[in-house]
Amino acid sequence: MRASSLSNDKVIDLLNHYFVPVQADERFYKYHASIAAEEKAAHQRIFEEFYRLDRKNRQAGRPGLSVGTVHAYVLTPEGKPFDSLHVAEAQPERVTAMLQKAIQTLKVARGPSLVEPTAQSSAPTTKADALILHLTARYLVPRQQPDARKDGDEEFVPMQPSLGTAKANSWSAVPAEDWIVLQRGEWLKLLPVGRAAAGDSWELDREVAAKILKRFYPASENNDLSTNRIDQQILKATVVSAKDGLLQARIEGNLKMKHNFYPRKEDNNFVDATILGYLDFEKDKPRIRNLILVTEKAVYGRQSQRFGVAVRSVPARAD
Repeated sequence: MRASSLSNDKVIDLLNHYFVPVQADERFYKYHASIAAEEKAAHQRIFEEFYRLDRKNRQAGRPGLSVGTVHAYVLTPEGKPFDSLHVAEAQPERVTAMLQKAIQTLKVARGPSLVEPTAQSSAPTTKADALILHLTARYLVPRQQPDARKDGDEEFVPMQPSLGTAKANSWSAVPAEDWIVLQRGEWLKLLPVGRAAAGDSWELDREVAAKILKRFYPASENNDLSTNRIDQQILKATVVSAKDGLLQARIEGNLKMKHNFYPRKEDNNFVDATILGYLDFEKDKPRIRNLILVTEKAVYGRQSQRFGVAVRSVPARAD
């Protein structure tokens, strides 16, 4: 929905001026310790009430409601079930019709947006000496494909979909992103032991590297990192230059990892990727100035779908 209905001007206008939009992730609400018990209970209650109303309607011979975790739900001002759509059916036209039906039936008056537009993903606030990494991952398609970007000469490129249309409703339409926080005690383990000079090589700490590499997969419904199983990993760094206390190391590596596309559903989908990057650091202070990692080639799943990942360090936002 993010690239289709939720990027559609009409849907955006209706949501901003007639509704209070809420995005809720089931696993986040269920397992995250920061969510208040009262909020968790309200989240669960909505699901249960939709299930009960769906069952009641079907038993009475009335049309049922679509119910599940990957859904768009509309509630009344009192928080009661009104309507729903599975995301696979939530094309802009159907979402618009559902929202307009709610506005007319519930006699909702147009009003100003309750909050100013803001980015949904931003660097986390953490300690000033932490290393913040921003990761993006997206599917790649053959350059000759009609919806593929044409501004490069690579064989496989990102898609350039028509946002806000039903055609953009695919996993390939937009990139996924994540933020990784490495505290000082962690990123120090990425540096070589003792003094380093041009030509010196070492393997990046496997535990710290795994914290990054477990996120090397394209968009899917499964974002539970605990279910990812790394079968093979290596990130090797080699110092290519050393001048005035600043060293630069080239990073090369590979990854083979089991990643189920759906949560709690076993499949035979694997990530197979080769990785390149560089690390700019000061060994004496010590300090990491820049860390960049990209996939040179990466495939996922039984269909060997191409995808790309890029990781870059960004300034920390001190708490």
